[in-house]
Amino acid sequence: MKVIRGTILFLLFFGVVTLKGQVPDDVSLMKQYHRISEIEINGWVEKMCSPEYKGRLTGTSEYINAAGWLAGNLKEWGVMPGGDNGTYFQWFDRPWVEVKDRGEIKLLIPQKNGKTITKEYTFPNEAIVGMATGSGEITADVVFAGYGITAPELGYDDYSNVDVRGKIVLISRDVPYKDVSNPEYSKWVKYCYHIEKLQNAVRHGARGFLYIDGNIANPNIAYDPSIIVFGISPVVTDDIFALCNRDMKEILDNIDKNFKPASFNTGVKMTLKANSEFHPEGKGCNIIGVIPGTDPELKDESLVVGGHFDAVGFIGNDIFPGAWDNASGVADMMGALKAIARSGIKPKRNIVFIFTGGEEEGLLGAKEYIKHPSFPLDRIICYLNLDMPGNGMGIGFSNGLSYPDLISYFENANKQYTQRLFAATEKRPFYGRPRSDAGPFDEAGIKTMSVFITDAYKEGFYHLPSDKPETITPEVMADVSKLLYIGLLKLADK
Repeated sequence: MKVIRGTILFLLFFGVVTLKGQVPDDVSLMKQYHRISEIEINGWVEKMCSPEYKGRLTGTSEYINAAGWLAGNLKEWGVMPGGDNGTYFQWFDRPWVEVKDRGEIKLLIPQKNGKTITKEYTFPNEAIVGMATGSGEITADVVFAGYGITAPELGYDDYSNVDVRGKIVLISRDVPYKDVSNPEYSKWVKYCYHIEKLQNAVRHGARGFLYIDGNIANPNIAYDPSIIVFGISPVVTDDIFALCNRDMKEILDNIDKNFKPASFNTGVKMTLKANSEFHPEGKGCNIIGVIPGTDPELKDESLVVGGHFDAVGFIGNDIFPGAWDNASGVADMMGALKAIARSGIKPKRNIVFIFTGGEEEGLLGAKEYIKHPSFPLDRIICYLNLDMPGNGMGIGFSNGLSYPDLISYFENANKQYTQRLFAATEKRPFYGRPRSDAGPFDEAGIKTMSVFITDAYKEGFYHLPSDKPETITPEVMADVSKLLYIGLLKLADK
């Protein structure tokens, strides 16, 4: 009876394992696979989001300290450095702005009796002072200046019929041309950058800048000491347009339809106040680790994995922890890299991990790597980007359907091991502003894929103080690390 029972248990156990496709051929591969821990991954996220790093704003000493912590982990795991002069660090200049407090943004509402009611907007739900704002205080008329564009070659100028000198401009993001899949968009793309919009406002003499970009922190904007910047929510714009009895959506729709500016002085007065300090000496860096290839014919070829280590920093005592964006991607990369380094498996091709800086300021770290790569760009098999893969149940790869020779390794790893819902998309034409580190690699002619997570079941908070570790799902992150670990090693040996 004991023999029969043991046989049944044996068959049940190994039958289940076989059905799940988890009878490994390589014991060393699976040892590290099972050591990838959601507890450890969550711990890394909590560390990155801790107050000591103050939101990891590129250029700050706190960011540099956080980068040192990351490089220390790579060294401990025995990962070869791929940065400057035999180090893990690849440095670049990055001035930054210290915003010392929440500032003030007030709407002045005149009454029939000659008095004025003041409505002050709250941080962060209604408005957030600009991450690169100048200092000072201004009370002035608000001038709606459409998309804030001056494009003589396109016969378009939002400032042509308004005088904004000494006033506060109200600017919408993007451009009138909306089809980013059409080559025509490339004529407009330089005008959709936040930096260009602010600099154009300065050129026209504006002293205040209200950006209809949602109530989010955004360091990807130019610093100019002469202008005070706030990002505002629909609550603010609704109040402004209600006071001047106009419909903002209708105005923008007509601009988009006719490509004719419709700027006007709203007659609404507001007060903006900010307190900031510019730090021109700031430095940013990428952290680069390499698992070297060993095949004599293939060791000059590389797989590159990247994700940005920076977040949007802090405003006074308010920290933007950046758990989802992008401690989640960094922790996923760390899980895979540690497993590869500790496995003892020697891939035929290089596997390069780049933890970039300055992504939030305009993909600065990725652009720096493209200018100064660790290995030849024309020998990169693919670039795999991880940005915000930290909340949900399924795993996906953008562009994957367009690269079946690449996606198959990760799809097979998922079928055999992680067994998550799996998705992939085709690469489609795109002529808009690149929004992730995949952009510079794609522009350099490198095949790129980005990992994304499907079926989110926790609320995410983008560029807000509430982007904390408790909003991510470590169990899916651990599986992303496992999928990368298996897929990269298999792809490196194809």
